[in-house]
Amino acid sequence: MAHEYGKETLSLEFKSDLKRLPDDDLLDAVVALANSDGGTVYLGVEDDGTPTGIDKVHQDAVGLSAMIANRTVPPVSARAQIVGTEKTPVMQIDVPKSRSVVSTKSGKVLRRRMKVDGTPESVPMYPYEIATRLSDLGRLDFSAQPVPDATRDDFDPLERDRLRRIIGTYQSSDRNLLELTDEGLEKSLQADVMELLHVDANQAYYQLSKLVKGGKLRVIGRGKGARYTIGGFTGRK
Repeated sequence: MAHEYGKETLSLEFKSDLKRLPDDDLLDAVVALANSDGGTVYLGVEDDGTPTGIDKVHQDAVGLSAMIANRTVPPVSARAQIVGTEKTPVMQIDVPKSRSVVSTKSGKVLRRRMKVDGTPESVPMYPYEIATRLSDLGRLDFSAQPVPDATRDDFDPLERDRLRRIIGTYQSSDRNLLELTDEGLEKSLQADVMELLHVDANQAYYQLSKLVKGGKLRVIGRGKGARYTIGGFTGRK
């Protein structure tokens, strides 16, 4: 029984092998699918869904999978198998969705998209799209990205007050923290104020709140000689 291939979609790509498809072209298709929702490449099928067979150099499924893994970064674990008929074999390459952004070893980063006419295509993924992709995958927190033009004046005073209320509410909190100045609280993230200025103010106070709630941030002593501790790190107030 002949294999039914349907038509190309965002997760389905046909590649003709009548003229021996270059490996780079195949890798582009694999990377684009991995950077989208995954899918399948049928090597040996024309754009209209007609199977025309694979070249003899592409009939090694294990070797093809190994080539894909060796020439993608991070390696894509594609699974290849021959389908179709004995007369017209087709290579089915199943590509998993990547949990990171994938490129070819030469540095090409692509993704799938739908054209105006309703047909899919593989296009470059630009730097700003990479950040969005990583965020969608839960690999990038935009609220923790650098804000180089920020100053201490940008810190929300309401967040400072909220942090102090948390310290006063939780029994596991060290009440000595309430004696710290605003700047002292900002320094208590185990780093200096300038490092805090490189993250969103609300995010900085959120991190401080977590340390206080967990009882990990404590102050030893009082006045100018006081020290604060976070885990094994000790610093001056």
